[in-house]
Amino acid sequence: MSASQEFFRDRKAQAVFKHEILARYPVVFAAKAGLGRPVVFLDGYAGRGEYEDGTEGSPVLLSKHAERVDSFRTVTGIYVERNKADYLKLKEVMAKRGRPQDYVRGGDFRDLLPEILTIARGAALFAFLDPFGTALDRDQLVAQLLNGRGHAPTEVLLHVSISTVARMGGLLRKRRQEGKPLSPADQKTVDHANRFLGGTWWQKHFEPVTDATDERRATEAALAVAAEYQAGIRRDAHCMSLSMPIRHKPNQLPKYLLVLFTRHQDGLWWFADAVGKAGREWEGAWRGAELRQAKQRAEKNDEDALFSAEQLLPEPDSFDIDEYVKQNRASWERIIGQNIRRVLDLEGSFVLAQRLDEVYARVFGAASYVHVRAAVKSLHEQQVVQNTGKGNYFFREPIIPIRPTQATA
Repeated sequence: MSASQEFFRDRKAQAVFKHEILARYPVVFAAKAGLGRPVVFLDGYAGRGEYEDGTEGSPVLLSKHAERVDSFRTVTGIYVERNKADYLKLKEVMAKRGRPQDYVRGGDFRDLLPEILTIARGAALFAFLDPFGTALDRDQLVAQLLNGRGHAPTEVLLHVSISTVARMGGLLRKRRQEGKPLSPADQKTVDHANRFLGGTWWQKHFEPVTDATDERRATEAALAVAAEYQAGIRRDAHCMSLSMPIRHKPNQLPKYLLVLFTRHQDGLWWFADAVGKAGREWEGAWRGAELRQAKQRAEKNDEDALFSAEQLLPEPDSFDIDEYVKQNRASWERIIGQNIRRVLDLEGSFVLAQRLDEVYARVFGAASYVHVRAAVKSLHEQQVVQNTGKGNYFFREPIIPIRPTQATA
């Protein structure tokens, strides 16, 4: 069974996270960036369109949410899949959507990119690039997708596979120590990684990883590679970025990052908001998966047990998101308030939308913009900042301390 076939058997918790982001952010992008121009939603690695159990995949989600804005925006979907069997299934799935303005293409996304950019000329483009392994070559990402569209708004939500980079970096280090070559399959994967990352520079990050089985150190090296990669894209494409590590469940090593590249600070702001709301759905998904596994284990021992698994364990789908938010809201707002104070102390006045890593530190992927607003209001009431947190664009305004801070004293 291929990785693609295995993936589409059922939706894991980390897939819930990215799909819940797709259920939120593209709608905001269309509303904001599509004012006065058409919009294109692009899925460059669309897969089969749905899971074997009928759960909607990313192209169906993008199509559904394009329909949400049809009354006030003109949205075209472009869905690309290289694997022939998956492409045929994708065509079947998307045909049922009944959107004749959409395109479904079979082939390598890299080869099809010129045609896609012709279709999207002049439109606001949201591109979702979520492959198995590495995605579009760096040169194409920067020169054609991010820099090649003139003034038309362009945002890319990119999957950066930390597990792939960690595995290949560790393996390269091991083979060099042993004086052995890579297998043809592994060499092909490394070549893909070189094109994706823009050279062999990333391999130096794995020189301290002396044990190829040290998953934690290899993951840390891969995260450092991802950080340098993002910095290079920001520099060469004159854009900003924000990334969310995606895990199976809390306290595990991240499997990949979802990175948004944008030229507008509002994009970062609303992406962070979508990530927070999606993270609550992910919370329910991983907890539900844990409960299902616990039930399965317990049911094997039911014959000798006084109480059955059905009696002892809650239902896997019983997670209440509203209650979860209610229980954690005060904590999230307090942490965000502390984060804002810390930036003020260190650097003085700043704009929230430009410092989201610091503002959302420790609560990114859980809290959302309403909690940032509440934190600012609380700081105002405590006479820490002049800002009231009121208004639709409070996140664009500099946060101004009432009294001198360490940075301004």
